[in-house]
Amino acid sequence: MGSVSVVRLVADVGATPRSDPAFAEPFAKSPADEELLERLNAALAPVEEAEYVVDLDEKYPTLHVIGVPRSGTTLLYQLIAAGLEIGYVDNLTAAFWRAPVYGLRLSRKLGLRRLAPSFDSAFGRTKGVGEPHEFGYFWNYHLRYPGLSALPDGHEEAIDWPRLRTVLVNMAHWNGGPIAFKPMLLTWHLERMHQEMPGTCYVWVRRDPRETALSLLSMRRSLFGSYEAWASLRPFGPEWLADEPPWRQVAAQVVVLDQTIEAAAGNIGSDSLITVDYTKLCATPGAVLEQIRALLGAKGDVPDVRTTPPRAFEPRRQSELEAEFGDLVGEALTHYSRTSAAPQ
Repeated sequence: MGSVSVVRLVADVGATPRSDPAFAEPFAKSPADEELLERLNAALAPVEEAEYVVDLDEKYPTLHVIGVPRSGTTLLYQLIAAGLEIGYVDNLTAAFWRAPVYGLRLSRKLGLRRLAPSFDSAFGRTKGVGEPHEFGYFWNYHLRYPGLSALPDGHEEAIDWPRLRTVLVNMAHWNGGPIAFKPMLLTWHLERMHQEMPGTCYVWVRRDPRETALSLLSMRRSLFGSYEAWASLRPFGPEWLADEPPWRQVAAQVVVLDQTIEAAAGNIGSDSLITVDYTKLCATPGAVLEQIRALLGAKGDVPDVRTTPPRAFEPRRQSELEAEFGDLVGEALTHYSRTSAAPQ
């Protein structure tokens, strides 16, 4: 590479990346640990940012796993991390959301990618230090979201896209190849991300809407001890559908988020986005990996196969909730699917 120029990016958003509700055990976060990580990130961020190369070309494609929450995104992300020679954010790296290159380098130094994958998770959360992490604080920080609710029209222009591009390209540079993410908040900015970084690729997981909605109910109960508390992405802001019962909320959540991704997918094109059905992912994970390799290959970089993928995964079912809420969720899905969008 020729001459190198660097820049220190001003950290102009708050140190706390996101305000989360109180989680039930065993999902509760330690305030002391959160404070420690905030201090570490505040100290490391200006040092790392001063070393960023700002004139890097987008040499390596960036892969994003997308989909409605509880549709199989975590399983696919785990499969990609385990099966392909591709960078990803593990649980160690995720602790450094304002200094992600240092996190990647530390993870590589410790040899975490050599650890055997478990393919286990609890509502998107993995346990092993080398297991994939959705990197939520990073995306909240750079996309300027205080939580997981949609923000008003025009927010996209408040995002510092050149800065985000600089960080992602530097991460791929230090990784030495393509890098994969699972960015839930990017659901509302898929087209803009593709415009800013043409090497961006998406793999969209789709699951039966009824199963997805029931799994969202299960997530609510596990994370918060109640079906009433909202979990994950909330379209149209924090008060959206506040007066509706939980089964109608999750049904509308599934329909609207799926419509949002579908609209963006139609404009992005098949050379940068592929769709994977959850049942196919479970039945033939090796074939799905080959689809992803072909997608990245179209962008100029075919990752090698790292390990032999599992022959199959057992699809998760919500049998208990199906008996209690299945028909209610089904009726709500039919209702919201017949409208152009769920009520705001």
